[in-house]
Amino acid sequence: MISDLRSYILDDSSISAVIGTRLFPEIAQNITASNPYAIYTTISSNTVDSHSDSGLLHEDLIEVSIHASTVSQIYDLAELFRTRLNNKRVALGSYDAHIKWSSFNTDYSDNDEIFSGSITLDVTWS
Repeated sequence: MISDLRSYILDDSSISAVIGTRLFPEIAQNITASNPYAIYTTISSNTVDSHSDSGLLHEDLIEVSIHASTVSQIYDLAELFRTRLNNKRVALGSYDAHIKWSSFNTDYSDNDEIFSGSITLDVTWS
C-alpha cells in the first residue's frame, strides 16, 4: 500500500512539478535542498478485525517529511500535499483507503542549513 501512496502523491502534477520524483522511502541520499524533496515513513501500523465480510482493517500512521531551502517553499509544498491528501477516499492499488491529514509542523536544521516540514497522515485501508 505504501508504494501505491507514493504513486498517488506523485500523480499530482502540482506536487511533481516541485519535487519531481524525489519522494523517498525512509531516507534520501545525495540530495541537496536546492531541489525540494520529501521522505515518507510508516510510524506505526495497526490491524483491526472489523468483524465483517470485508476482512481486516489496517490503520497506518505515515509521516511525510518535506525539505527545501526556504521556509516559504515548505509552506507552499505543504499546501499542495494538504490539497492532495486531506480527507480523501481513494483506491491505492487494490486497496480502498481513507487518508486524513493529522498534523503539520516545521523545523530548521542549523547543521544542514535546510528547512523541513513534517506532515502526519492517518491512513485507514482494507
